[in-house]
Amino acid sequence: MQILLLLIITYWSSPSTTSEAFEVKTWKIDSGSVIEISGSTNISSFRCESKEYQGGDILTETYFPSRDMSEWSGEITLKTVNFDCFNALMTIDFRETLQMEKHPTIGVRFLKMTKESENINQENLRGEVEITLAGVSKIYPISCVFLAKNGEKALLTGERKLAFTDFEIDPPVKLLGTIKVRDSIEVSFGLVLEKLM
Repeated sequence: MQILLLLIITYWSSPSTTSEAFEVKTWKIDSGSVIEISGSTNISSFRCESKEYQGGDILTETYFPSRDMSEWSGEITLKTVNFDCFNALMTIDFRETLQMEKHPTIGVRFLKMTKESENINQENLRGEVEITLAGVSKIYPISCVFLAKNGEKALLTGERKLAFTDFEIDPPVKLLGTIKVRDSIEVSFGLVLEKLM
């Protein structure tokens, strides 16, 4: 009886043999990727682009065959000094607004994005993104499009509207208040991905 009881306890305490199978793909973000922050003032619009992104950040795709579902995660780190607003004064103001000296990087972290729908060579992903500006991090829902160019290259695109005040940043005011930057801005990206494994 004691032997039977021991066998039952051993069976129930053993790790489950029915754990879900999965495959992991690793994608390196290429230096040809484009990341932009755009917005407007009371008199014009502006666009600031990360011009010298070196690439090398990693996104991970975990695929679950039994559910035909993938989960994406990963992070991009950008140097604020590499953003160019195509106007020298605007570029200086942009870097000052994001407190470049104190917080030299901008972070974009993808959190468990999953496939929402699928077409030929295209997946529509939905999840969350954590954006860090001036040392403050906020999480937003996001939709992205994954375009498979071939087995080894792909493109991930998306955009998200947010506000300076979300990050405890006062929108800049210039020339004694005659130029006011609006609170709403948009972060957009086109990430060129190279499959590693």
